[in-house]
Amino acid sequence: MLSRVEVWYDKAGKIIIHSSIFLFIVYVLFNYMLEVAAPFIVAWGLASLLNPAVTWLKRTAKVPRGLGTVLSMLTILSSVFGVITILFRQLWQQIVTFAENFPYYQKQVILMIPILEKRLEQLQDAAPFPETLSTLDGILNELLSSVGNFIQTLIAWVYDIASKLPNVIIFIVVVLIGTFFMTRDYEMIKSFVKAQVPQKTSDRLRMLQERLLGALGGYIRTQLIMMSIVFIICLGGLLIIHAPYVFLISLCIAVFDALPVFGSGAILMPWAIYSMIIGDYSTGMGLLTIYGIIFLARQMIEPRILSGQIGLYSLVTIMAMYAGYKVIGVLGLIIGPISIIILLTFQKTGMLPSFKSVEEEHSKAHEKIFTSS
Repeated sequence: MLSRVEVWYDKAGKIIIHSSIFLFIVYVLFNYMLEVAAPFIVAWGLASLLNPAVTWLKRTAKVPRGLGTVLSMLTILSSVFGVITILFRQLWQQIVTFAENFPYYQKQVILMIPILEKRLEQLQDAAPFPETLSTLDGILNELLSSVGNFIQTLIAWVYDIASKLPNVIIFIVVVLIGTFFMTRDYEMIKSFVKAQVPQKTSDRLRMLQERLLGALGGYIRTQLIMMSIVFIICLGGLLIIHAPYVFLISLCIAVFDALPVFGSGAILMPWAIYSMIIGDYSTGMGLLTIYGIIFLARQMIEPRILSGQIGLYSLVTIMAMYAGYKVIGVLGLIIGPISIIILLTFQKTGMLPSFKSVEEEHSKAHEKIFTSS
């Protein structure tokens, strides 16, 4: 009996037990520890951002770290938060304006349904759509209802956050105080934490950090770069064709473009087709041009950005996104692929058992199942 248990442990039990422990730790951290540790995690991230500038001031201008920290927080953090505040204010204004005008847009689309059906009937001979005409009214009404509900939910969520302003202020104050002390004593804190960890564990954690920064950092950096490029292309193109809510729409398209299941075409193509059907050919052609530019930019720029970075096989990415969406909602579309990258990094550092190797002729196919570069 004992030998059977040992065989099971060697074959599958080790992976199951280690994975269960890992998932349990993640669950505890997210549900119980994250809220308490969140301001200090943010503060440490900001301290890591400010530390090079503070170190440079101390080395070149002999500025004490305390004074250098204050100067860095007043300049670098103020500039970053100022830009973020301006962008969010612009975005919020467009969201509120769109929400106020949404009933008018909804009414206009409903009035356009007979015109759309008439245009589609004219195309019936060339491209028959037997069920489209009968369901077009219901599809558009359902779509408009979903968009309206999403906008109202978003606004209610923001107002709910605003109602908790005292907690937000306390959070910000704790983050700023923590950032000051962590930046001023950055090296001392790192040395103290390192001294508490055994050398073997410290080496493994350092390797884990390096691999996570390489894999996870590369993935996030790639997505942010591509989202920025798509956002700039959409912003310029929509301004040229005089589209409304250019900032809000450009941001939505950039986010959709980062999702392999959707892409920028999920917004631009239906919009272009709709514009063509109602006779707004200039807008339709402009939107198709924007989509073409985004497509070409992705083909030319993305391979260079991805060079040397660790990506995920498309099937695994879609599976991770779907699982993340089912477990935690929309945020899971982003957290799902990131979780797979973290899992692979833990395997490569030996903190989790690796997948079994395959025969040499199938090794390339096996690698593609999880990673691609």
